This record gives sequence, C-alpha cells and structure tokens, in this order.
Amino acid sequence: MLVIARDKELRRSIAFLLEAEGFDVSAYESVPSVGGIERRRCAVVDEDATVGDSQAWDRLKEISETIVLLLDRTGALPSDPVVRAVEKPFLGQNLVQAVRDALLQHPGLST
Repeated sequence: MLVIARDKELRRSIAFLLEAEGFDVSAYESVPSVGGIERRRCAVVDEDATVGDSQAWDRLKEISETIVLLLDRTGALPSDPVVRAVEKPFLGQNLVQAVRDALLQHPGLST
C-alpha cells in the first residue's frame, strides 16, 4: 500500500490508520519515480501531491493497480476506472472502505 501526501501530518495519519487495519504501508511526500519502488495494488493519494506534476498520473498508473484519491470536492475526479474518490475531510472508516473496495476490484499484487 502506498500513501502519497505532501502534508506530513496527513501522510502520517493516513499511514497510521491503514497500518492499524493491517496494511503494509510505504509513505511518500510526492509520487515516486517508476523505477524507484515495487508496483503495489493500491495507492492512497492526496490530490495536492499531484499538483504541478504533469507526469504524476502516468507514474501513478505504473506503480499502482488502483488509486484512492483524496479530493477537496468530487467534481475534480479524473475519469478513470482505477480511481476511487474520497472527499476530504474524510472519516477514517470511509477511507478504509474505499481502499478495501479498490482492492477487491484488483486482486493480485502486494499491498
């Protein structure tokens, strides 16, 4: 499981929540390079981590089978079947359920 968020406290909170649910989490401030990490089943991405990075979505699709995107408003959701949206501010259980739903759609690789 990847967690990508610019804000350090947000990143730590999401990682803590998902680890408490039993997920193995690697956290990043920005979208890592394709060769820098092993492909994962799911990435939880704060929309702010993709701002100003024209290649962020291409890299995300290379490093993760599915993406849970944290948005300020759901109208900004990219039209992509591998992306699930969770509107901020999110409640912990809403995020966990979105991750579980995304993983059910894409079984296979490590979390």
